[in-house]
Amino acid sequence: MVTCKVILRTVSLSLIVILLVSCSSNTLVQLPSTPEQKLSVILSLDPGNTIQYSTNGSDNLVEGVLQEVTEDSLYIWCNDTEIGAASNEIDSLWIRQRSVRSGIKTGAIIGWSAVTGYAILAILYIDATGDRSYSNLLLAPLIGVVGAVGGGGIGACAGAAITKWERLF
Repeated sequence: MVTCKVILRTVSLSLIVILLVSCSSNTLVQLPSTPEQKLSVILSLDPGNTIQYSTNGSDNLVEGVLQEVTEDSLYIWCNDTEIGAASNEIDSLWIRQRSVRSGIKTGAIIGWSAVTGYAILAILYIDATGDRSYSNLLLAPLIGVVGAVGGGGIGACAGAAITKWERLF
């Protein structure tokens, strides 16, 4: 006969493994290195984005709102002035992005874990007070999906409010 402690340990270990696997899905991104790749990245930018760039090896980052992109240069609005920079002189380029994806991921993981854990405890409590049917424990991860959807939605809203700089090259 399976005891309550064995089931709790198995479920806890499974949750920990799932959380570790889902949190460690970072991928290595290779930045463009050739002038053709850099020009392709520059031409893919949309006007209205907030960008930072440095030119000719300087450590000084220029920040502004992108106004126009051409084959030869890009023009940004910075401190009430339009500044132009030649595309071939740009060494590093950063763009300000919203953190919606990471917010969804974090919210879904937290929501699924919290609701699944609560469902397991509730099912074990109900089983302890009535008949001992451990087959109800299979419902806990399914109930956790509701928490994942809710947590993902809350995380998306929080991520939309948070911005971060993403390096393009």
